[in-house]
Amino acid sequence: MTIGKEEAGAQAAEQAQAPACICIWAIARFPYLARAAALVVIALIAAAAYNAANPLGIRWTLSPDGRVGLPRAFESRLQQISAAEALALFRGGDAIFVDSRDEKDFEEDHVPRAINLPMRKWAQLEKGATARLPKDAKLVLYCYGGACGLSTRMGKRLLELGYQHPLVLRRGWAEWTEAGLPTVQKPQGKPK
Repeated sequence: MTIGKEEAGAQAAEQAQAPACICIWAIARFPYLARAAALVVIALIAAAAYNAANPLGIRWTLSPDGRVGLPRAFESRLQQISAAEALALFRGGDAIFVDSRDEKDFEEDHVPRAINLPMRKWAQLEKGATARLPKDAKLVLYCYGGACGLSTRMGKRLLELGYQHPLVLRRGWAEWTEAGLPTVQKPQGKPK
């Protein structure tokens, strides 16, 4: 039994319309779901356009200094410093060091005289933290290092609260210890 050209053409047309029929069926069956999906898509497009046009919006790519998710308004105000620059501030007593790592890691070792304000608990600590930190002081913020963004997030939050001089230790605790700088466990540091 062979299928004629007309029947084969009709079967091919039915198969091509099957996905379209499913979409039409779904829209007819769930009209509110389709409207909700359309509203979500429209909202996402509007939000993306607003963020792209807003000079204070969040970058979707790396910032010039390699940070992600930092609003453009804070890029120039949230300065990153090296371990050598942080050491000069430490030796001069010109800055307050703030460890944004978890308490457990802080207790293991930290920069001498640093205070621990775990960024992961910022919501609970914010009021007490802002009372302990003068708004015009230089604050050297550090976290684990590498891809850790806790100190950058804390710096952003402090800028929003009106702090004038938050500084982020570029590679955090990892850079400080790799450079052999003083810690509570090793007050003299380690020779390079």
